[in-house]
Amino acid sequence: MKEGSEPARPFYRLLGVSVVEAANGRSTVRLASRADLENSRGDVHGGAIASLLDAALATACRSVLDGGGVATSMISITYLDPGRGDLLGHGRVVRRGRTLMAATAEIHDGSGRLVAQAQGTMRVIMPGASDRP
Repeated sequence: MKEGSEPARPFYRLLGVSVVEAANGRSTVRLASRADLENSRGDVHGGAIASLLDAALATACRSVLDGGGVATSMISITYLDPGRGDLLGHGRVVRRGRTLMAATAEIHDGSGRLVAQAQGTMRVIMPGASDRP
């Protein structure tokens, strides 16, 4: 899946997250820098970075599903450096299960510096399926 081919998700539009590529359990997502996403030091706010990591994880997981979706069950984030300028996230499915997937993601800035990384567990949600009584 190439940029623009995935349906626009409202939260992604709000933040300015775009899906660059998603296929075979891998994803690349982008967050364009904007003043309203910065913290008091002028760096990209940690919450925006967390959202980009979550988007990278979810997009990688959705890339191996046939019409299904995912919901974040758990995410663990390590911030390594301030995020400055445009950020690029890369996600990868580590293990695919029927109801849960494990994935990892990294965020790099424009100079290639590693800004943050995450591990996540995503719940698989298939159309028409319900596990509720």
